[in-house]
Amino acid sequence: MERRLFVKKTSLLTSGILVLSTNSLLATTDQKIVNNLDIVPVLATGKNIIIKGLILDSKTNLPINTDINISTKRNRFYSKNHLLTALNGVYSIHTGFSNSEKVSEKMNFKINVEGYKPYNGNLYITKSGCNIHSDQWQYNPDFKSENRPINNEQENTFVSTFNFYLVKAS
Repeated sequence: MERRLFVKKTSLLTSGILVLSTNSLLATTDQKIVNNLDIVPVLATGKNIIIKGLILDSKTNLPINTDINISTKRNRFYSKNHLLTALNGVYSIHTGFSNSEKVSEKMNFKINVEGYKPYNGNLYITKSGCNIHSDQWQYNPDFKSENRPINNEQENTFVSTFNFYLVKAS
């Protein structure tokens, strides 16, 4: 008898969840423009990190409007993809660390703009800010070391500023 009651309550709960969450289950044609991405873990501890900057042409330093595909991997098995739109070349990402003892977390950025080489690079988020991977120099041999992320520590937040310099396709 208890089993039947349990099954009945469980089926009511799951059907209620499905009915209340139809907005996230049904495919919609509306697409929101997101230029500020918040991926702070639910159980964030320590300092939060804000990564902000511009998407620029490497020669002219003019801003580029584009979509950025960001893949974050918080653990070994689960990665999540995000879409961020850089309006006037400006982007902003809010993140932080969970209770895990990880030293760094990797964020993979994919930027495809017509007329430019596709960018596929990594940023590493550490407890002291943001760092780039050496693949930045493979994409853009003219990348200057002074264009690396600048990390400024504030009360309970690190603000990292990093500009992506896209190279024209030849």
